[in-house]
Amino acid sequence: MSNFSNQSKKTKPIINKTVLKSSLVAGAFLFSGINQTAQAQANTKSIVAVEPLVCDVVSAIAPPSTPVTCLIDRKQDVHDVKITPKQAQTLKSANQVFTLGSEMTPAIKKWLDNPLTVVVGVSAIEIDDHHDDHDDHDDHSAAKDDDHDDHGDSHGEGAFEWAGVFDLSAGTYKWSFAKVDGDYADPAMKMVILNSGDIEASEELAKELLGSKNSETKRNNDKLVAQEKAYFLSFNEKKDITTFTVEIKKAGKYAFFTEHMPFEFEADEHFFKDISGDDVEPIAQVPDEGDHHHHDHGGLDPHIWHDPHNIIKMGNVISKNINKKIGFFDRETKKVLKERTQAVNSILEDLDLWTQKQVATIPTDRRTIVSKHKAMEYYGDAFGLKTLSLLDFLGDSSSLRPETISTVIAELKEENVNVLFAEQKPPSKLLKNLSRQTSTPIARNQIFVDGLMLEGNTVSVAVHNTCTIVDSLGGECDEKEGEKLENEWDSLTKP
Repeated sequence: MSNFSNQSKKTKPIINKTVLKSSLVAGAFLFSGINQTAQAQANTKSIVAVEPLVCDVVSAIAPPSTPVTCLIDRKQDVHDVKITPKQAQTLKSANQVFTLGSEMTPAIKKWLDNPLTVVVGVSAIEIDDHHDDHDDHDDHSAAKDDDHDDHGDSHGEGAFEWAGVFDLSAGTYKWSFAKVDGDYADPAMKMVILNSGDIEASEELAKELLGSKNSETKRNNDKLVAQEKAYFLSFNEKKDITTFTVEIKKAGKYAFFTEHMPFEFEADEHFFKDISGDDVEPIAQVPDEGDHHHHDHGGLDPHIWHDPHNIIKMGNVISKNINKKIGFFDRETKKVLKERTQAVNSILEDLDLWTQKQVATIPTDRRTIVSKHKAMEYYGDAFGLKTLSLLDFLGDSSSLRPETISTVIAELKEENVNVLFAEQKPPSKLLKNLSRQTSTPIARNQIFVDGLMLEGNTVSVAVHNTCTIVDSLGGECDEKEGEKLENEWDSLTKP
């Protein structure tokens, strides 16, 4: 009995060690499995591409196993877009974020300090020297590092960004300024209200009043009336909306001149409403409706993708940063990334050669692109065309005035300009007026300067723009060859 008992005592520790060893091994496998699962889940977190064009390039380069989420819809204007709470959550949960930067998309500014955000636009890639000092007053609202700190300097003393004429009945109205993404576009601004139905006839007086230091300060809920004096409107930082009462004593037409775009202060509601809460729309405004952003990028032209070699540089930045997120031993995924990057670069090199051939068919004395904004500079420099921006001839109101029309006509004749290029459909009032006054036709198709079309890809928009320009200027565009390049790109982005 005693011997049996002693034997039991000797064998018990041996059993415990065996069990312990087995438990440790099993635990190691379990921990390893959990760790691998967690790593796999981390690796499947989405890449978020902010602008549609960036999303298309990222989708062409990223391995198919890596999900890519497009943040901004193609129908939205990236210059004026506001980041919604849902989009903010998408950005917060992303594994990586790629963007052209605040020069193109002002709303992304507050996300640029995020270590997961990678800028692939004009401020991030090396571009030719002659692009660095474009003195653009293009017309996207917002640059100046996008918080409007130097609005006064950029527009000049007494300048205005927007003017609108309203046909108003006698009574009381509400003009509101709302915070967007937690901040006012500016803490204050000047406004002039004149009893006038003609913006051009009143703009000199408005500029004089806006430039005067003798302005009247108004705060939340204060009253505004038409007068030959500027208001200095101070916005209440403790409130999400600052509202002013506009009192119209006599029915008629009234012109409002504002230092900043009123659209920049719109969150959920229209900025001007009557006493019943109904929206009040202008009967005339400058800039034209649908084209109210002011394209000032602080000296940097962000439209770099119009030169295919710049897209290659963008793609290389994207590829390099995606590669950093791939595990060291995941050689297969790294190989796929490299192959897709090379395929993208090859298509873009072919696109560059194809574009050169098409532009070469344009008669040498007709190689000038005239459009409203200075957005095709990279394209012109890359392929030997001169670009003229109508905003080079216009003042703050972005309207065609009698004193400038003769200058514009002379310039168009000197450059042998035979066609004007619209950037929207239908063409802006400015372009239609210029076409009528100079007898210069507008191209049948618009050009897309700010990104992708509603259908197609990065190559599609390049082919469309080139064929529109070439055919309109008297050349012959081989669209079928361009479509082959589009299909090659599609093979990378579509299953």
